[in-house]
Amino acid sequence: MVRNIAVGLLFSCVVSVPVLAAPKLDRKTVKKIEAFGVKWWKARPKNKFFQWDTRTRRALLDEVRALGPMQEGTWEQVRAALWKSVKRYGPRGKGKGKVWLDNPYEKPYRDKMWFYVSGGRGKGQGLVVGLHGGGAGAGSADGPKGTWRLKGCMGMYPQGLVITGDNWNTVQGEKQVLSLIEIAKAQHGIDPDRVYVMGFSMGGTGSWHMAGRFPDLFAGAAPCAGVLMARPKSQLQHKKDVLTIQYGIVPNVRNLAMYYFIGLEDKNTMPGTYLFVQDMLAELKKEDPGGFEKIHFKTYAGLAHAFPPGEPSGCFKALEKERRVTLPQKIVWEYARYPYPRPVSADRTRRIVIRHMYWIRHDEPEDRMEIVATRKGNEFDVSIIGAEREGCYVMLNPKMIDVTKEVVVRVDGEEFYRGKPQPDFATVVESLDVKLDRSLCFDRKIPLWK
Repeated sequence: MVRNIAVGLLFSCVVSVPVLAAPKLDRKTVKKIEAFGVKWWKARPKNKFFQWDTRTRRALLDEVRALGPMQEGTWEQVRAALWKSVKRYGPRGKGKGKVWLDNPYEKPYRDKMWFYVSGGRGKGQGLVVGLHGGGAGAGSADGPKGTWRLKGCMGMYPQGLVITGDNWNTVQGEKQVLSLIEIAKAQHGIDPDRVYVMGFSMGGTGSWHMAGRFPDLFAGAAPCAGVLMARPKSQLQHKKDVLTIQYGIVPNVRNLAMYYFIGLEDKNTMPGTYLFVQDMLAELKKEDPGGFEKIHFKTYAGLAHAFPPGEPSGCFKALEKERRVTLPQKIVWEYARYPYPRPVSADRTRRIVIRHMYWIRHDEPEDRMEIVATRKGNEFDVSIIGAEREGCYVMLNPKMIDVTKEVVVRVDGEEFYRGKPQPDFATVVESLDVKLDRSLCFDRKIPLWK
């Protein structure tokens, strides 16, 4: 009896402790944010081949700032309200199965911008972007459609527009892939933490390029039997013949899972650059404990331009359980503003300027800029080489920090900021717009200059 009374008293004490409810936006504010979301997605460019109208964008940001201060603890509600209309008004393709992409090209190229969509339905599905191989004037999306498939993922397989030996590294190839990923997020609701880029030959070359330029988009990459842009050229049989590799690619994959291979007798995509990068990655890993740990590269003696036994099944087994490291403890960002191959007259568009890498933003990134940023709890350290501090921000959301405590930011070893940054609506809107990514969405930022 005494024991039962004691248990009863304990239970009474437990249930009587008041629980503080999470803040909740009032219905009027939610409606305002939802209405703003409709305006934003309607005005946003159709895909990565088109540019924002600067005046329209500025006016919309002024409008969202006029909503006043954003209440602490409402980030997820604000994000959800903004996202509500993205499926209706966000990026989309035309058609089913074989889908056409709006683009600024003239005929006959305009009507050649298409991709296949297959498999994967339902909540939580991932995305595989499968890039076809080929060469100058040749290459078909039919190949990867039957090859690059991952359990629990839908597949998107773009057809190269103006096919060169480095199609997916070009201005138009890069924008084509980025547009597909945005369509998958907006129209199909794929899990942004389960996006994979895969390919063989030219598709492998493009997969390495996309993984290195945009590592924060992917959970994994399989850049099989390709090359990297290099000097004196990309097609080199031996690593000793490689003078330099394209900068702004390799150091950036610190947090990415990669699985790929090459044959040592490959004459179509010679192994020299991959062997050179293998040594480069080994040195980077040695200098940076905890980084580059999920990269698996294999060489096959006697193998020419073909899949080795057990592939691509080995790729799938290695990558299917991988998830993106969305908010890494450490970021390495080396930037190439004008990577090879350089634009040509047929491109009709400019190379994308990358202004965000995970939770670091720089509005004016310089060619060969290097940023290394680490976070531990509420403390952040940032080192910037080759660019001005003005325009650089640390981006934050409540999943990264304890919002009840001060945030400390050191720049190049010296304390620059100590305080509690406040959330604001415009930061949520801008960060959601960058990659159409609900996971890489932030509600406050700290500028790293005075």
